[in-house]
Amino acid sequence: MGFNLDDYEPVASRIKRFWEEHPLGAIHTELVFDDGHRCVVKATVYFDSTAAPVSSDYAEELHSDRGVNSTSRIENCSTSAQGRALAAAGFLPSDWTKKPSREEMSKVQRQSTSNGPAVERGNDSRMPSVTVTQPAGLATEKQVYFAASFYKKAEREVPKTWLATLTSKEMSALIDDLKAGNFPEPDATEEPF
Repeated sequence: MGFNLDDYEPVASRIKRFWEEHPLGAIHTELVFDDGHRCVVKATVYFDSTAAPVSSDYAEELHSDRGVNSTSRIENCSTSAQGRALAAAGFLPSDWTKKPSREEMSKVQRQSTSNGPAVERGNDSRMPSVTVTQPAGLATEKQVYFAASFYKKAEREVPKTWLATLTSKEMSALIDDLKAGNFPEPDATEEPF
């Protein structure tokens, strides 16, 4: 079964719905393991902060040299754990088979080891075996958003089409350039046919 990231709900949407339906509730996160490389966060959902918990779930992230997990792996892990705990509490999209959040499915996509064609995934019992239908190794949604924010802050036109074609490695290099104040022009060369 192939997947499209647009079919999966971002964690932020689940959190927004939770607060709209349970303004007296709580989402508690706890760092349960961190060895400097790997972290595990537990999130617990309460519909009423004075009552018993409704659900809890865990997430895991690994430190990386580039990208969001190079500086914010614990925050990224907390968001994933919250999304999973909210899904367990019933905050699912209308298609309940899309239980994983967009961030989780993006993680499946970026864990691919090549920039080649679609690959089979599915070693995680929480998700069915899926075929990644986008080229493996593309920049994550978070990377694209982060890069676009530099263009917006500098009041430059965001090259959305170009950003969507970059691999994760290319995007990391671009983000480094953007942090240094350099705004490379999109590669406008045409591919030979």
